[in-house]
Amino acid sequence: MYKLIETLRNHLPKNAIDLVYDQIVKNNIQLTITPTRKSKAGDYRPPVSGKPARISINGSLNPYGFLLVFLHELAHHITWTKYKRRVAPHGKEWKKELKKLHAELASDEIFPDDILNYLKDENRRIYASTHADIKMARTLKKYDKDLNGISIESIPENTIFKTAEGRRFKKLKKRRKNYFCLSLDNQRLYVFSPLLEVYPLN
Repeated sequence: MYKLIETLRNHLPKNAIDLVYDQIVKNNIQLTITPTRKSKAGDYRPPVSGKPARISINGSLNPYGFLLVFLHELAHHITWTKYKRRVAPHGKEWKKELKKLHAELASDEIFPDDILNYLKDENRRIYASTHADIKMARTLKKYDKDLNGISIESIPENTIFKTAEGRRFKKLKKRRKNYFCLSLDNQRLYVFSPLLEVYPLN
């Protein structure tokens, strides 16, 4: 118990710790904190063969992002408990459960105003991925620590930049909400999220 609370204290807004702890205990969830995964911020695995349900979350997320990813995965568990595999993973049933969780925790004691207002918007779209919700991702990014680069959307076209891994690209045209970029290493085209953190070279 104490170890779990200490873990949550390191990753959540202060006033959300007890709420998340209660959900973990009530739902018999095994929580795992992982290193950063670029493909996903969190993951859910239902209970199997007597083992508890598992939720894993990237440990590098800021507290508000961590909480929102936890709620995303918790909604999967609640949906699975009610319907097992009879419904789509990100179908209307899951969206309903996630909206309900957002409403329950939509408090100014937990979230800053910009995130809170977004959660209270009844007309907002519920996305299958946290990364896909660009408006929310852009808002959450303001609360990240130790950002050394800048978002790709903030640099001009034709800017040469490198990624955190050291790969070099040239920014080209916008494609819907993402950006075409030319790799200077292999001359291939890539599509990047507008919030990709980059390091301009010119």
